[in-house]
Order: sequence, then C-alpha cells, then structure tokens
Amino acid sequence: MTKFEGFELGRVIILNLKRGDLLLETIEEELAKSGIRNALLTSAIGSMQKVVLHRVIGKGREPEDEYITLENPMELASLQGVVLDGKAHFHMVVSDVHEAYTGHLEPGTTVLYLCEISLVELKGVSLCRKLNEDNIGMIVEKD
Repeated sequence: MTKFEGFELGRVIILNLKRGDLLLETIEEELAKSGIRNALLTSAIGSMQKVVLHRVIGKGREPEDEYITLENPMELASLQGVVLDGKAHFHMVVSDVHEAYTGHLEPGTTVLYLCEISLVELKGVSLCRKLNEDNIGMIVEKD
C-alpha cells in the first residue's frame, strides 16, 4: 500500500452537461480550462443515451478487459473516482429498465437529457498514474 496526503481543497466546479455532451471529454476539457490538474469527484447524476465502458473479465496477473457500448436510455446511478494530472479515472454504475451495468468510464459516453457533475480541486499534491510491471496504472508522485 502507498499513501498520499493532500492538506488543502481548492475550487468547487459544478458542471451542467446537456443533451449530446460527451461525459468524460467534457469533464477533462473543463478542468483543463480551469487549470485544475488534481480533483476529487464528489457527485454525479444524469441520463445517458450512449455509454462506453470497460470491465475486468479475468483474474490473471495482467488485467483482461471487456469493452462494452450501450445505446439505450440509461440512468447514471453512480460515478466516482479521481482526476490525477488532468486525467480522470472514473467508475460508473448505469441502468436501463432491465439491468444495471458497471465499469470504467470510457470516451464516447454521451448525455441524453442532462448530467450534473461536481468536483473539488485537490491542492498540495502532484500525482499521476504509471503502469507497473503487471500493466496496472498505479498512483505515483509526479516527477
């Protein structure tokens, strides 16, 4: 285990996405425009018309993922994660009228009616992800 500590929170960013906005891309673009490199995702709700995610399907030493694209009306029940060095790492739970889906948010996920996102800037740390020997993106201090 590795522990990282930040001692100060910065700005709170609230995004109100509309029909057709790309979820991941819009979040990262708006944080970049604001000059925010590290943030905590504190809340996310909304509806999606297209969801792109990947999920783990194996137990080997290196990750084995399945990529899924869903093009149904979906409710965003949960989105959580962090932004490190400007890159979001979010996992989501979405559902249609029949079942729920979970996984890692991928580019191309598109808002149906609206999506409300809130993020809090994390100050006093300089973190990023680097692949380890097992091809897993681990949090490390930025060089």
